[in-house]
Amino acid sequence: MEEFNLQIKLKAKNQVEAGQVKKAFETMITTFGAEGIIKMEKIFRTDAFARNVVKMKIGVRK
Repeated sequence: MEEFNLQIKLKAKNQVEAGQVKKAFETMITTFGAEGIIKMEKIFRTDAFARNVVKMKIGVRK
């Protein structure tokens, strides 16, 4: 496997929040790897139940 550097633009409230997001991405990469993250995105995009469970857990109302 090759290693790639990805640059992702994200709006954050401040530098602290940006650092927290960076750490969250690092945790997802360590835990799930590239294939797991791709599968999570596909599930999130296609499964309304999974999407709603995640939204409830993180308190998003949209």
